Amino acid sequence: MKNIRLERMQKELLKIINSAFQGGISDPRLSGIDITKVKISTDLSSMKLYFAGFDKKMSDKEIVELLMKSSGFIKKQIAGARIMRTIPEIVFEYDKTNERIEKMDELFRQIAEEKRNNNYYDDDNDNGYYDNDDELLDEDLEDYDEYQDDIDNEDIEFEYDDIDDIEEE
Repeated sequence: MKNIRLERMQKELLKIINSAFQGGISDPRLSGIDITKVKISTDLSSMKLYFAGFDKKMSDKEIVELLMKSSGFIKKQIAGARIMRTIPEIVFEYDKTNERIEKMDELFRQIAEEKRNNNYYDDDNDNGYYDNDDELLDEDLEDYDEYQDDIDNEDIEFEYDDIDDIEEE
């Protein structure tokens, strides 16, 4: 089966299964569960359902056990839709995407907080990143002052005739 057909089937199964969870499952502990992703094996013999959004009072194992008990109902809903000849074996797995997103958000918050607290700015202000564009700081002028002192001490005189002499050589 081509990948495009497999993807379409997975999307359709996701719709069917989520609608079954919305109103058909009699166990109230499973009422808040969302199926986030459906993965079907290429030979259509097994299907992995990723779930999220359950009551945190129960462990992942307890939720998986309840879902396995309801797998017969889910298979019946898939069979009723008549999109597959054979109904695959169902395996449930907790979707950790939301937890990963929360961890990443927390890391970004910590980084932003550290930048604010440490006044994190690039020391080399030559790249245009200034605290205030209108205000020149003493640090900004240090390199210029040193350069200007070097020029003043050497008394460099430059004439255009010197350039012509160099080009002729």
